[in-house]
Formats: sequence, C-alpha cells, structure tokens
Amino acid sequence: MSGPLDGVKVVELGMWVAGPACAGILADWGADVIKIEPPGGGDPARTFQALFGQMMPDNPVFELDNRSKRGIALDLRVAEGQAVAHRLIDEADVFVTNVRRSALEGWGLGPDAMLERNPRLVYQLITGYGMDGPDADRPGFDIAAFWARSGIASLLRAPDGPLPFQRGGMGDHPTGSSASAAVCAALFNR
Repeated sequence: MSGPLDGVKVVELGMWVAGPACAGILADWGADVIKIEPPGGGDPARTFQALFGQMMPDNPVFELDNRSKRGIALDLRVAEGQAVAHRLIDEADVFVTNVRRSALEGWGLGPDAMLERNPRLVYQLITGYGMDGPDADRPGFDIAAFWARSGIASLLRAPDGPLPFQRGGMGDHPTGSSASAAVCAALFNR
C-alpha cells in the first residue's frame, strides 16, 4: 500500500495489542512492516478465535492489528534467531516492540545495543509501567495496566454499580495509536 511512509522499513517484535497496533498503523500509512513471531504458535493474539463461546472461521481480533504486514518466525532464544533479527533491524528505519526490556536485553535487542548497531534507528519501546521504577519490567496487560491500575474501571461505572465489561485492547489501541504518532515525529525529526 502506498502512503506517506513509503520506503520506511519497520521491524516489529510485538504481541497481543499495543505493539502490533502501532506497527499496523505504520503499515496503513505505507511502511513495509516485518513482524517477528516465535515459532510454534506465534503471537499469542493468534489464539483469539472464539467470541462469546463461538469459534470464528477467521481471527478478526488478530487481523485488526496485523494487517498489511509480512512475517517471519524466529527463535530469539538461540544465536541464529538473534543474528537474523539483528540483520533485519540493522536495515530498518524503525523497530517497534512491546516486549519486556529484560527479555530484549537478553537477546541483544535492547535500545543501547540496537542504536549502537543502527544509529538512525527509531526505537519504539512500549511499556505498561514506564522505563523506570519497580514495575518497569512487568508485563503490562490491558486488563491490569489500563483497567485496574489506572482506575478507569472504577470511573466507568455508576456509583456502587458493577464494574464495566472490560473490552479488550481499550487501553492498548490508543497506546498503539500514540506510539505510531511518536514514531512519525521521530522520523520527521531524523
């Protein structure tokens, strides 16, 4: 697809919603996005094929955030998989990830290592609880980081009423959208 990001190469190492949503928007705007997934099942969001107890023939939840992307299965726990990821990111303009920083560092994919290899790289690390502090390396699932810890679940109910239905990705999708805007600002600045 052509668009304002034609010629921009993006490597995404994302799962569930926030990272894939960011890279999906970049793909909509014309970027060439390659999604890295683990072998043997891929992104856990691929498992969302049931809705209200009914199996669906397709997976619209996964497809929403992973449209217009190419993909590669890499085992980042082994040197060969890490080497392929490094080569992909060495040639990329943007790296989008929502994987915990400690895992990224263990695979040689942390921000310092990748920016040393590719100084022009726009490195978009999406976290649930920020870059510093006691929870910085905790996984930030939508239900915990957005619905519970932000207090939004309590704000969206009537006083003394039941908690609202937690719509999946309600916090992650705006996060992905904001992250895609941050990537574009960084590309413009570069």
